[in-house]
Amino acid sequence: MKSFTRKVNHMKKYSKFLTVLLVILAISLIILVGYAIYTLYDDYLSDKSAEDLMAQFENNYDEEDYADGNSEDLTDNNSNNNNNDNNNSNNNNKTSNGKKTSSGGSSYGLGTYYKGYKVIGIISIPKLNIQYPIFKEDTTQTLKVGTAAIYPADAENVLNSPGNVVIAGHNYRNSRMFSKLNKLNNGDSIYITNEYGVKLEYKVYNNYTTGSMDFDYATRETNGGTEISLTTCTTDASTRTIVWAKAQ
Repeated sequence: MKSFTRKVNHMKKYSKFLTVLLVILAISLIILVGYAIYTLYDDYLSDKSAEDLMAQFENNYDEEDYADGNSEDLTDNNSNNNNNDNNNSNNNNKTSNGKKTSSGGSSYGLGTYYKGYKVIGIISIPKLNIQYPIFKEDTTQTLKVGTAAIYPADAENVLNSPGNVVIAGHNYRNSRMFSKLNKLNNGDSIYITNEYGVKLEYKVYNNYTTGSMDFDYATRETNGGTEISLTTCTTDASTRTIVWAKAQ
């Protein structure tokens, strides 16, 4: 009888243990599913914000006014944009070319703004099926919805001009932003539209991994060529993936 009682008590304890374990597993599953849904929704909102920004950006130009790779447009608009910056209070909704800008009560030149951060261009990589805004500053907020020109300091004025501009993006370990940057091969195309409507095609010619402290790729000489360098963390965040591309 005592042996039977011990077995019954043991079974009760085991049953309680299973019940507690099942409750913990159920709660964990709910948390994981909730987190997955939140992540997907957050990614959707980020991509939606990026798409809206790019639509606003592209609506600032008329095809007859801006031609791909037109250096004269770039020069003229650099000058006009500087004038606009000095007269923001008097030109609330127009640029020097009469193009509409993003709303907000101020004239922002030809770029648009996201939470106070300026969009200076658009990057498109067909092979990776991505297209995102290029921001002037790299912050948690900007890198959540796009990329950032981190070098040189005046990147907004020299993007698509001779020299090297470094564009950084997050590695979300999925298909967003620069997560698949390591998949680019020599000859793959990258398209950059700058703040003045000039769009150039770049061809990849180098893709490698380097240490997180290496910045030589940014300050390298281009011998008068127009180039970009794309950078992102590798999956384990210990090193960085770097891609060099040259304008055609």
